Amino acid sequence: MIRYLNPLQWFKWFGQWFIAWFRTIPWKRGSTAIPALGLTIALAILLFVSTGENVSWRNQLIREQLADAFERDDYKTADLLIRRQIEEGDESAETLYRLAVARNQQDETEEARSLMRGLVAQQRDARAARWLLQELYEQKKWADLENEEQREFGQLLRLLSEEVPDDLGIKKAYADYLIRTNRQNQAVPYLVQLASVQPMFGLQAAMISRQAGEDDAATRYAETTLEKIQQLFEEEPASPQLAMANVQALIFLEKHADAVRLLSESIGRMKTKEHQAGLQQAMGDTIVVWINKIESEPNETVEERLRVLKMLQVALQYAPNNPRVLSLVADQVLKTLESDDKELGKIRAALVKGSSPGIANFIRGTAALLKGDAEKAMLHLKLAVEHLPHSPAILNNLAVAIAEKEDGDLEQALQISEQAIESVSTPNAYFFETRGQILTKLGKHLEAIPDLERALAEESLANAAHESLAVCFEALGQEDLAEEHRAAMTEEAETSD
Repeated sequence: MIRYLNPLQWFKWFGQWFIAWFRTIPWKRGSTAIPALGLTIALAILLFVSTGENVSWRNQLIREQLADAFERDDYKTADLLIRRQIEEGDESAETLYRLAVARNQQDETEEARSLMRGLVAQQRDARAARWLLQELYEQKKWADLENEEQREFGQLLRLLSEEVPDDLGIKKAYADYLIRTNRQNQAVPYLVQLASVQPMFGLQAAMISRQAGEDDAATRYAETTLEKIQQLFEEEPASPQLAMANVQALIFLEKHADAVRLLSESIGRMKTKEHQAGLQQAMGDTIVVWINKIESEPNETVEERLRVLKMLQVALQYAPNNPRVLSLVADQVLKTLESDDKELGKIRAALVKGSSPGIANFIRGTAALLKGDAEKAMLHLKLAVEHLPHSPAILNNLAVAIAEKEDGDLEQALQISEQAIESVSTPNAYFFETRGQILTKLGKHLEAIPDLERALAEESLANAAHESLAVCFEALGQEDLAEEHRAAMTEEAETSD
């Protein structure tokens, strides 16, 4: 019995059986079995091919039919073929993307978007993200997007910026998105990358860094930008765009003298009068920026005033009609009216003479107003209005001059004052003070109070505003409030002394 349990004995018996069976095969008539053997082999091969996952003839046939359906814009057939692929287990990103495209072409928009969003969320598919951007956001303005749409828009841009890092258009769009959503610091690395192709993005990165208090980084970005632009400018010295880019970088680095020198040299190199005129206006703007920088530093001396006025003379030579230059000329002339310095007076007179008729008359009229000559002020300010009918400052000062004249038409003054207020989006305290004083003189005390209270915010107007408010409240029987404003007026006077 033991031998029946021995594995070696079993192998021996199986070998004896196989040899006996092999000897029984009629080998002499074996040729008649060849067709059967061939058929068996062929069926085995066919079975392998038909069930092979990677080389399936059926899948190949479906792919060819699918390509043909898309080529013929036969999206219904394409839809059926894709679903057959999915039934057979093909749920690749390519298959699902094609299904979404086919569904969208059949006006099944929501299903298509859902499929694309699934590809983005689950497989980070860049094509699906780009499709969603084009279909949902390409034709929309930022202001029209709801909060949820803005969030999705940003997520799509972020995915594309990571999955397609060489696409500069996507980088720019994502940087813009970050800036719009007050994440400027996060936008800086993208702007720096963009600067390798468009240097001015480096200056934008510098501006953001300066706002964030990172002055060293801001200077580094600006200097790198300036270096790149200067290289380009050497190759194209007659390019107005490159000249302006140079100037902007120099101004950012507070190299104002270099910016003025570059503009002076570049104007003569420009090939057209339009380009020359553009750089001349830029010269005016650059000098205005330079003067504002000078004035931001506490150094109020006659020499500094002379320097500023001489700079304005240069600005007027290049850009006699530049609004920023003319506005600054008026401000600077009015600031120096009380100075007795002869050289300062000469340059002041030359500036007024060199200004446009509207600005010159505005300066003369305002100067007369400050000296208490309402008649002369009204004459020049009316002439100024003829040249600059929509200037809020001129209208406001004309209203003051009319109101201060002994026989002035207060109703006309009120109308002009209201015109001045309506001509600006955010009127300042001076405009409200003018209307408030006119309403007080007209006896419209209740209407005058809100304007006069707004004027209290401006220190130079506070004393006169308190005085008129006291008059208004007294006329309305509010003696306590009137007394408060009289007391405040006394305090203002003592403080100023």
